[in-house]
Amino acid sequence: MRDIILISHGDMAQGVKHSLEMITGKQPSVHIVSLKDDGDDKQFKQDLISTMSTISGKALIIADLLGGTPCNVALKEYVDNENVEIIAGMSLPLVVEATLNEQASTKELIGSARQSVINVKNQLEKSTQIKEQEEINLDQYAEFRGKENIVNIRIDERLIHGQVAGIWSTSLNTQRIIVINDEAAQDPLQKSSLRMAAPTSMRLSVLTIKEAVKNINSGKYGKQRLFILFKNPTDVLRFIEEGGHINRINVGNMSHKEGAREVTKSIKVTKDEEVVFKKIAEHGVDITAQLVPNDPIINFMEKLTR
Repeated sequence: MRDIILISHGDMAQGVKHSLEMITGKQPSVHIVSLKDDGDDKQFKQDLISTMSTISGKALIIADLLGGTPCNVALKEYVDNENVEIIAGMSLPLVVEATLNEQASTKELIGSARQSVINVKNQLEKSTQIKEQEEINLDQYAEFRGKENIVNIRIDERLIHGQVAGIWSTSLNTQRIIVINDEAAQDPLQKSSLRMAAPTSMRLSVLTIKEAVKNINSGKYGKQRLFILFKNPTDVLRFIEEGGHINRINVGNMSHKEGAREVTKSIKVTKDEEVVFKKIAEHGVDITAQLVPNDPIINFMEKLTR
């Protein structure tokens, strides 16, 4: 295991770690050393050495600023230590990648971080210009009917975001993400935003419920590893009632709404949604709750009915 030490002026390192753990869950191998407001290079050096003394094996130091005191002190102390790598230019995408991909070299991490800096408005404009595929004859996929390779089905009202794009889909070797939501499928701006959020290595389909049932049941996606995303339980129930097949579903994120109660820290449901979940379960669907893959799997219906 590679330990990661985030070093910065002030509270930047603390903030980045907090944001990281909102996406990935707790990361005990990520440490923080800060140059305090009233501190100096001596204070920082003492704190850095103290933290490094608790680490054995490989370490990656990520500094906020090239040429700043934290970076300079780290370089001076560990330039000759072959077990310690040092990168300057801290960003959340860089830290997420370093945390999730322990095998990535410093060169690969820096390249990935550079690719994460884009002109979002320009990229959105390009995405809206992508033409939709023409209607195709689904009969040609008959050999794959009933053999869809679904690696996960998840309810997440944020749809494609850090946990889905950076953790779930990659950990499951996903080849195609399918977002099933009528509103998103009929809104060019939402579809473009989802394209931007999806990993570039994966295909993306944004479909209405009827389209999704038709395409998946036809075998259109062959042997592709499919990650299916729903925005809410109502869409899941409609998908089932339209003829879609679901054996198991993972509930990830449902935010607070008026009248909702907390089932888990990330899941709040209303009375109406409780009824919908019970109807889904009546169809023989195993419903679990799990925010990120390294969290324990919770029996959602047991939690819901307590």
